[in-house]
Parts: sequence; structure tokens; C-alpha cells
Amino acid sequence: MKPPHAFRGDGHWRHGSRGDEVRGGSGAGPAGSGGGRGVLQGAFAVLQQVARCGEAGLTELAAATGVPKASVHRLLDQLAGLGMVHRGPGGRYRVGARAFALGQAWDPAPVLRSAATAPVRRLAAATGDSVCLAVMDAADALVVAGMLGRADELISLRPGLVLPPGTATEAVITAARPMVTVPPGSSRAEWIRRVRQARDQGVAFDLQATELPVACVAAPVHAPGGAVVSAIGVVVLEARRLPELAGAVRDTADKISANLARIPGAGRVLAPLAGTTEH
Repeated sequence: MKPPHAFRGDGHWRHGSRGDEVRGGSGAGPAGSGGGRGVLQGAFAVLQQVARCGEAGLTELAAATGVPKASVHRLLDQLAGLGMVHRGPGGRYRVGARAFALGQAWDPAPVLRSAATAPVRRLAAATGDSVCLAVMDAADALVVAGMLGRADELISLRPGLVLPPGTATEAVITAARPMVTVPPGSSRAEWIRRVRQARDQGVAFDLQATELPVACVAAPVHAPGGAVVSAIGVVVLEARRLPELAGAVRDTADKISANLARIPGAGRVLAPLAGTTEH
């Protein structure tokens, strides 16, 4: 896989959307200064960084987000008052119960996890590799479920993780879309070639390991109506193993798709992931 936009060197990719680093002094006003959009961006940047770290202090959060320390302090006070973060001993912050409750309200996640849990576990057990189930959220590939494997020391495929642009999961989902948006870091010609290959083969490969010595193979997951709504991927440390894993990944995607077809209302719930409003 390609390296992430904000790989911190600690084995984790960032949580959040592309380009969501917030800098004080934007056109909308510095975060925490009263400019509505700037304040909202700042609050999300701080909350996302708390989620990424698990637990963090004021100085760490200001340094990681680029939001001024005084603004971070005000934002944390407001977030704590809303139950979005919890302030523990020593001024350390963790994600609050209200943030967890809001996240659980995203309808597609429980449906996808219900359909994917058993197939993903079998694939991870059979290969010993890291496995993730991802969806496209606007321009980002977002992990909604995963299993630990050999690559986890380099990549923690936790739910909520935003994958770097141009991964195999993004390629197989894009292959089912009428419009092709070229991700940052890819040439148009190369991306179109990869998308066409994914469409023809039913799987996509990512061999472009640079800073992170990992590679990925992914296959599309279909909603009951046939639309591609997700992708299942296996992340490995040895790119030479990808061809032998392609069949197992494709079979796992088919099993998840079959499970989705048995869940009442799954097509309606998953429709937004296919860019439609109903099935």
C-alpha cells in the first residue's frame, strides 16, 4: 500500500478525512476563534486525534493538529461538556461515551459487520494475515471492520481508520462507479489502468510499497441489489504472496455478499454507499 498522508511513525495511519489537518488562520477563522466553520474543523481535528492516540494531553493534541494550544484547551472544555471527550487524571483526554454512541448510529456499520464477521475470521485464520473491510466515504476509504495479522505491527487496521489514497480497496470500489476520480499521488493513466484491471479480474492489487513494506489484494462486496458497497482486503508483508491469495479474497467477498442478501433491509441501509438513495 502507499504510505498515508499523515503516517506518524508509530504504526498507525491517521483517522479522519483527507486534508482535514486544521491550521489556525484559515479563511473561516482560526479554530476556536468564533469562526463557525473553523471552530467545527478544529473540534473535529482534536476529537479525531484523541481517537487516534487513545489518550492524549493538551500539548500533544496542539502539536499534532496544528491548532493553537489555547484554542485546543477551549475546544476540549467544550467537547468535555458535551460528553464527546473525557478528561482523566493528569489532564489526559480520551474519547467520551457520547462520541461512541454517535458512531454506533451509523447504520451501514452493523449490517456490514454482521455479514462479514464469520467470513473475515475464516480468511484471517486461514492466511494469518491482516484483513480489513472498507467502504468509500466521499473520497476516502474507511475501515469498518478488521482482523489482526502479521502486518499489524506496521498497520493497525482498526475501525475508523482512513486508508491512504489509491489502495486496492479503493480501486475495486471505483471500478464499479461510472465516474473515475484520480486519487492524490496517482497519475490518471495509471489509475485508469488499475481500475480497468480490477473491473476485468474482479480483484485489485496494490504492490506500491514504499515507506511501508506491505502490499494488498482486495475484492468487491455487493449489496443485495448488485451494487458494490464495500471491499474486503488482505494486507501482507510479502507482495509475492498476493496472486495465491486472490482466490480466497474473492471467495470471502462473495460470502459476505451472500450474507448481506439474507439480512432484511440491507439494500436500503447500504444504498448510500453505492451513491444511490434506494434499492
